[in-house]
Amino acid sequence: MDDGPLAPAQRRLWFLDRLQPGDPAYHISTVVRLSGDLDAERLVRALDTVIARQESLRTRFVEIGGEPVQEVLAARPTLVQRADLPGEREARQAVDELIGRPFDLAAGHLIRVGLWRLGPREHVLCTVVHHIVGDGWSMNLLYRQVAEAYRGVEPAAPGMRYLDHARAAQCTDEAALAYWRETLAEPPVLELPLDRARPAARTSVGVSALREFDGDLWASVQGAARQLRCTPFMLLMTAFQVTLAQAGGQDDICVGTPVAGRDDVAAESVFGYFTRMLLLRADLSGDPTLRDLVLRTRAACLGAFAHPEIPFEQLIADLDRPRDPSRNPLFQATFTLHSTMDVSATGFDGSDGFPGVTVEPFGEGTGRTITDVAMDVFVSSTAIRQSGAGRMDVLLTCSADLFDRPTAEQLADRFAGVLHALLADVEQPVRALPLVDEVARAELLRIGTGPDLADGPPLLDRIERAVTAAPEAIALVSGDEQVSYGELWARAGGLADGLRAAGVVPGQLAGVSVPRGPDLVVALLAAWRAGAGYVPIDPQLPAQRRATLIAQAGVAAVITTGGIEPGSSGPSSAAEPAYVLFTSGSTGTPKPVLVGRAALGARVSWMAGAYQLTRADRVVQFAETSFDTHAEEIWPALASGGTLVLLPDGPQSLPEVLAADPAITVLDLPTAYWQALLDLAPAWPPALRLVILGGEQVDAAAVARWRERHGDRIRLVNTYGPTEATIIATAIDLGAADAGRRPPIGRPIGGVRAYLLDQAGRLVPRGAVGELCLAGAGLADGYPGLTTTRFQPDPYGGGRLYRTGDRARWRRDEPVLEFLGRLDRQLKVRGVRIEPGEIEAVLTGHPGVGQAAVTVHGQTLIAYVTGSAPADEIRAYAADRLPPLLVPSVVVPLAALPLTRHGKVDTAALPVPSAGGTAAFEAPRTDAEELVAGIFADLLPVEQVGANDDFFLIGGHSLLAIRVIARLRAAVSLDLPVRLLFEHPTVAGFAQAVESALIEEIDRLTEDEAAAQLAAARTGAP
Repeated sequence: MDDGPLAPAQRRLWFLDRLQPGDPAYHISTVVRLSGDLDAERLVRALDTVIARQESLRTRFVEIGGEPVQEVLAARPTLVQRADLPGEREARQAVDELIGRPFDLAAGHLIRVGLWRLGPREHVLCTVVHHIVGDGWSMNLLYRQVAEAYRGVEPAAPGMRYLDHARAAQCTDEAALAYWRETLAEPPVLELPLDRARPAARTSVGVSALREFDGDLWASVQGAARQLRCTPFMLLMTAFQVTLAQAGGQDDICVGTPVAGRDDVAAESVFGYFTRMLLLRADLSGDPTLRDLVLRTRAACLGAFAHPEIPFEQLIADLDRPRDPSRNPLFQATFTLHSTMDVSATGFDGSDGFPGVTVEPFGEGTGRTITDVAMDVFVSSTAIRQSGAGRMDVLLTCSADLFDRPTAEQLADRFAGVLHALLADVEQPVRALPLVDEVARAELLRIGTGPDLADGPPLLDRIERAVTAAPEAIALVSGDEQVSYGELWARAGGLADGLRAAGVVPGQLAGVSVPRGPDLVVALLAAWRAGAGYVPIDPQLPAQRRATLIAQAGVAAVITTGGIEPGSSGPSSAAEPAYVLFTSGSTGTPKPVLVGRAALGARVSWMAGAYQLTRADRVVQFAETSFDTHAEEIWPALASGGTLVLLPDGPQSLPEVLAADPAITVLDLPTAYWQALLDLAPAWPPALRLVILGGEQVDAAAVARWRERHGDRIRLVNTYGPTEATIIATAIDLGAADAGRRPPIGRPIGGVRAYLLDQAGRLVPRGAVGELCLAGAGLADGYPGLTTTRFQPDPYGGGRLYRTGDRARWRRDEPVLEFLGRLDRQLKVRGVRIEPGEIEAVLTGHPGVGQAAVTVHGQTLIAYVTGSAPADEIRAYAADRLPPLLVPSVVVPLAALPLTRHGKVDTAALPVPSAGGTAAFEAPRTDAEELVAGIFADLLPVEQVGANDDFFLIGGHSLLAIRVIARLRAAVSLDLPVRLLFEHPTVAGFAQAVESALIEEIDRLTEDEAAAQLAAARTGAP
């Protein structure tokens, strides 16, 4: 018995078999139907003859001293599985079982044959080998030599021993290693839009789509290749790379392609694993034509073929590629051009095959792939599936772990479209290629167009009608204060007169710098009644920031609590402005966004109808006026004659207001704040009928928790829209289905058009990721005084469109949009791009996790979570559902995620892992400090809290501040304003404030009440 080392490619397959024993992904097979007078015994003897000559077919692989070794075994009769079967269905079942049955590499004889008789003149022959001993060339060789032996012709002896090839392959080609190090530096990861989350470890099950082309297309491919001075392979590879780039929205693609590897003529008669996998990296950057790309592919091919030896294991280590069982570290797509695998064209049919027997393939193959997507192109001079002229068949197989069959069909059609375009005009730019056909284009425009809006009166007229219809009705409630519609209108009219007297004319802007409360709403309405638009300016802003906003907006005057003050020296003007809000600018300077009254009127018209607002509604006004959601709360309610419930103490007082006002019917909340409220479990008002969400992706787990308590009793609406699209642009009612999937953002609302476009402005097909672009009614006027590429002409519906910078896709199963994050929100860990939303969705699936936010610190992936689950348990849960690279290295439990003032997750405020208080620890010294420290420790994920610890530096934030006040109220019956904690954030400082408040309270109590209060303070720490 002879033995020797494994060739590098064999070693890789041996390791993968140890990693996933018996994986049929590395089984290669050929299945044919034999029609005619077949001598089965003679066929088995022919198999014995060929297998005895080919050492690889009687080799086993064992481990000696920790190293794999291959040993050649003595010849033995071929074990052929034989049976009479009633029909094709049973034959296909037998074929699938034979192909999927695991091989034991240590047992050797890694070939398996099945021969089933379907009738006197009908047989099915299936041959399966493990890839470690053979390749596609080998299977073709096997069938040709079996045919020769069947006819009595002595097959040619192997020209060399495979063991000699393996021994010669042990040396590393340093020149090849250097070439591939440079070529594959920071290799891209293929990011096709998935139908389901990537599992922790892949399987080889695939879904396939077949496209058959006649010989004319193949002749066209050959002709175009000659004109471009390249090979048909290079041209087809280019078409495949463009297909992947279009589907994934990438301009850097790596595709693996196998080459025969039989450089020595002697190897052509040897059954063995000679195939090498080469990698072709496609550069689609810039604005290339199809000719340019073909020439780039030709250059990449010439370089790769000049360095055919790729030392994968050393290369992966040198490039510091992460090990991920769910995907190949260097490439996730393969392309193979088969020109010698047609059985009927290689001496297995006709006069050179079995006398009296015809051969044709049987079944559709196994549909397996070891990459995300694989394309096999079969070219033959005689048909694989029919006799006649030459043809080209394209088989595209996608991993069933990631994709559904319609996705494979879509990719196959996309490839066909790209190939036809390339053959039609090689000079056209790649960006000019349509991504969808006319039928798909019409469908995308249809589902992307919201319903028509009915004509109605201007918004200010609608509010005036509500005033006229019921002037005594309550318009505003702010604590104990109530303002009727008549009073609101009169006060706004008086202030509007003051604005006119101050020189404000229609079309100009009036700043509104008034604290929360009825006066704020009066000021906003007054600006409109004066013909101006309003610009909210927080009165607590620093003077310099305030001056910047006034100057940038060009306000003519500013309404303050002290009266009307002068505005900018150069006031701006616009046609019927509604308001100007500021968004963050990439340069650090805030950007003004001008929204016109017509745009806002369109939105309010849709909202009033869609939310079914009436005079009976009580709507909470939660948002700051610097955030556009305020307009969704205030104006639809007033236009419908409803009542606005104001929060004079700010958003932090919402839980108390909900508990105190059972008649509240409508809430409009940032998604993150709503999810935090689920953890807090406030007293939801019995009359509550509608909750509107927006601002961030909704967690399916949060929807499930909401529905467990409320079911369908309270309508839950998810909305999406940037400030530039006037509050919202899409909406959907969330239901039971959304508790188990990524909740969508819905479809365009009335008057809105939504497109998903690639970088070149082309519509992307359903399921593909694109940039969400908005047009139609409700679009903002733009950025006054600034130039921008965000607002562009709308090539599909006329007018303008706004490029949001948000990634989204149309679901394939229903016409709704899924939000996938910002174009620039992706994280990068060790050169690999990561979508944090994918990880967050998995983490929140744990029953003990409330919310999750994922970010990167240095090169460490960190997850911040709320809920009761231990960090180790969360990591284990994620490890069971995600590839290792996506499992957070650190899980940081928080009582709640920090929020911005607008209720969004404040990623900048997430604590650095292991960070604690910044001050040296000093134990609490007084009863009041013990009380405060106990409450802090109970709410924050810290082991101890000292007298000098700052609440906000050890994980506290505005929402938790509300809970601190609530705990104090429960402990000592002391009702303190939330601002007190902001003013005195340390334990010692806040405790002193608590003591002072207690003393003031005690002064108002009887002697017995005071004694009881002091006793509670001494023992009240939870």
